[in-house]
Amino acid sequence: MSGLGGRTVNLVEEGRKMLRNLFLIALVLGMLVGVLVGVAACGGNTGDTTTPAASTPAPAPATSPAGTPTQAADDPAAQFASLCAGCHEADGSGGFGPDLRGEDNAGRVAEQVRSGGGSMPSFSGDLTGDQIDALAAWVVSEL
Repeated sequence: MSGLGGRTVNLVEEGRKMLRNLFLIALVLGMLVGVLVGVAACGGNTGDTTTPAASTPAPAPATSPAGTPTQAADDPAAQFASLCAGCHEADGSGGFGPDLRGEDNAGRVAEQVRSGGGSMPSFSGDLTGDQIDALAAWVVSEL
């Protein structure tokens, strides 16, 4: 204890207050850093139409032992089941990807399949243009 102008200052109590304040500041800064790292890691959908670098590649179209495409390669329902249902569910109700039921614009669906965007990869390397158009028409008519 020490006296300053008739006022007694408790140095121990002042030290505790200072440590508590420093702890709170460190806690808030730590939480802020955690939130910033989490946001940076998640990315979020910013409307960016580029394909994410760490996307899982889509499986190649089914082929026969001779290496020629099988019937499933031209079957939009089979293509949806193998390429799309993992994110959009088998019935198109969504999940990781958006709900496709009630989609009425085959051109918009085809463009999204061709180009990807957000968290969806492009499938233009896995499907031909005709297969993409057929798949988009199937999504609009069947889901």
